[in-house]
Amino acid sequence: MSAVETDRQLHNDWSLDEIRALFALPFNDLLFRAQTVHRAHFDPNQVQVSTLLSIKTGACAEDCAYCSQSAKYDTGLEREKLLPLDEVIEAAQAAKSKGSTRFCMGAAWR
Repeated sequence: MSAVETDRQLHNDWSLDEIRALFALPFNDLLFRAQTVHRAHFDPNQVQVSTLLSIKTGACAEDCAYCSQSAKYDTGLEREKLLPLDEVIEAAQAAKSKGSTRFCMGAAWR
């Protein structure tokens, strides 16, 4: 058995061989192993509620052909300037009051 198969501890000092071994696993085996690690550290029956807010939409200067946020392409996306801080705080407070335990902000720029 390899270290990838036997080591269920979390670590961030992966060797190149360990990473290659993970990439070589069949997808369902990789999912199973990921779930095993997750269940060892988190309640599998608990759901975390997260809220995502776009604080700036469109007009990104990057040239990513796949992204609807790029100013280089006509994607039909309606552009919105950076939200004022008070609106972001208000949205975060509303999310928290509705049960969110995580508040994520997305912005179109580098």
